[in-house]
Amino acid sequence: MNDKKKDFATPFLEGILINLCPLNIEHANLYTKWSNDPDIRRYSRNIIPWSIDEVKKWSEPKEERVKKEIIFEIWHRKDNKPIGRAGFSDINWFNRNANLFAEIGESDYWGQDIGPEASRLLIDYGFEELNFYKIYSRIFSPNKQSLRAAEKIGFKHEGTLKEHIYIDGEFVDESRFAIFKKNWLNSKK
Repeated sequence: MNDKKKDFATPFLEGILINLCPLNIEHANLYTKWSNDPDIRRYSRNIIPWSIDEVKKWSEPKEERVKKEIIFEIWHRKDNKPIGRAGFSDINWFNRNANLFAEIGESDYWGQDIGPEASRLLIDYGFEELNFYKIYSRIFSPNKQSLRAAEKIGFKHEGTLKEHIYIDGEFVDESRFAIFKKNWLNSKK
């Protein structure tokens, strides 16, 4: 008899390559690894190291009157394992908008259209279930892959904050992209 526990997550949003599942505190070691990885934190701007205890505390439900973030694990369907995180931050329920982010923590899965698939699942969820009016994203100019992905998904460039973020010893631009509910729903017809 095999006593080895199989890792499994119940999908909240189902995709083709991936599913988006609730965060699991038992994966705090993965979240810590991803948050501290120099190649990942460069564009997510995790500039202070995280310990496993800090990540566990951050991952615990917060006692907020109004939820300001919704975060999922990105699970690779075929390999049945968590490979990153994605979700909404800076949720403004009154103005019905939020910042979308996706972080592929396992580099073996980079360049496989997983970020765009996670983004599409989140956009559908944001517009159809959460009733957002606008979803936006902030992307730093050196992150060419994310810039291309935003445009491929249907985000439109709204503006650029010049030399706004300090990355790798220089100030770089922050581009703001957005997509509106009416445009997203019309593109799906």
